[in-house]
Amino acid sequence: MEINIKKEEKAYHFTAKNKQVSVSMCGSEKLVDNPIGFRPTELVLTGLGGCMSIDVLSILEKSKQVVASFDVKVNATRRDEVPGLFKDIIITITVGGEVKESKLQQAIRLSEEKYCTVYKIVEKTANIKTVYILNGVASA
Repeated sequence: MEINIKKEEKAYHFTAKNKQVSVSMCGSEKLVDNPIGFRPTELVLTGLGGCMSIDVLSILEKSKQVVASFDVKVNATRRDEVPGLFKDIIITITVGGEVKESKLQQAIRLSEEKYCTVYKIVEKTANIKTVYILNGVASA
């Protein structure tokens, strides 16, 4: 795995590329007047949500569940000290379709406990809570 990060013309703006695509990154509003792109910490949250999405969808598919819609929202707070590690992260997974609640719960648990590399990295410094909404009904 290799990522190339190149500084752009504007201060604290970068382009990160892998072999297929690129992502714009920039510093926070403290450093940049007009930030265009993800902040690096936002990319960590993006990786967490994406990793769990892949796991959960794959597990549901293998369980013969029919997913009609799937959405993940990741909200985080950070510690005040430097470095500003994540303190609390809430992952909300919204699923629609012919999906049994027990299968969704199992898929989330397996992602958290076994498969999601990013989850395993981030959980070392942050309190992570995953909730779900299945066909409009929120988990307890």
